[in-house]
Amino acid sequence: MCTPVLLVFFILNGILGQAQNEDLVISWEQKLKLDEFRKIMEPNLPHDYMKKDIYLVKWLKARNFDIPAATKMLQENLRWRQETKMDTIFNEDWSETNTQYRFALDGCDRHGTPVFIIFVGEWDMRKAVLAGQSDKMRRYLDKCFEEVATVLRNMQENGSNATRASLMLDAASLSISLQFCPGCIPLYLYLVQTWGTHYPNLFNLGVVINSPDFLVPIWTNLIKPFSPSEIQKIVDIYGRKKSVWRDALATKYGIDWTTLSHEMGGDGPDPVDANDLRKAGYQYECSSS
Repeated sequence: MCTPVLLVFFILNGILGQAQNEDLVISWEQKLKLDEFRKIMEPNLPHDYMKKDIYLVKWLKARNFDIPAATKMLQENLRWRQETKMDTIFNEDWSETNTQYRFALDGCDRHGTPVFIIFVGEWDMRKAVLAGQSDKMRRYLDKCFEEVATVLRNMQENGSNATRASLMLDAASLSISLQFCPGCIPLYLYLVQTWGTHYPNLFNLGVVINSPDFLVPIWTNLIKPFSPSEIQKIVDIYGRKKSVWRDALATKYGIDWTTLSHEMGGDGPDPVDANDLRKAGYQYECSSS
């Protein structure tokens, strides 16, 4: 005799308002695993935000709710954060790097998800490598992801349902000589690896726009095979035909390009760069318009 199964869903604690995405809803079985995961990890979590459901469930989702695998992943991340002093990374002087390697917040999509942009086409990776600053660039990438996570936490504290951000990489002006020198490729590999390993489920998507033709084989053959599976699934690359990627932003990703900044071809306000985000204490509110 078959026993009917009642699937019960729970809205995760720690987010105000009504749940609007799958990150906020889990099944009864997943709730039990979340409770068990918390009992294992809570004594080792140094910050209150790490003890919230919405933080813990990201690690479980990254390992398909395999508790031992998620435990190992989070424990390794805690060690990494301690070894690299991630809790004080914002205290370091990033003003010059923020200006030379632009990273900005360019509004929100129609679901209230913040949209971050890396102007990767402007990033002179070759200059950083030749100046012996590869390690600093790796730390800068970690800093950028930490900023996204901090903005999201602050939005949640202020009542937003945003649990992930959207990431766009503007590849306009990208060149092999400046961005893809032999010493540059490891930096891009680090970008996708630290994203997937240390900041799982941080982004809904990673869309590369204005890409030159040579970028596709570089991504396909040199970067994608070494990227975490989560990253491989959500990264899409579009060429320099604006009508194509603009249509994709609107129809596939829910991002109305007309509301983006003038720099991105829209009618919205200027993007908030990393220096201004820092001055604002990483507080951001999506426009209601």
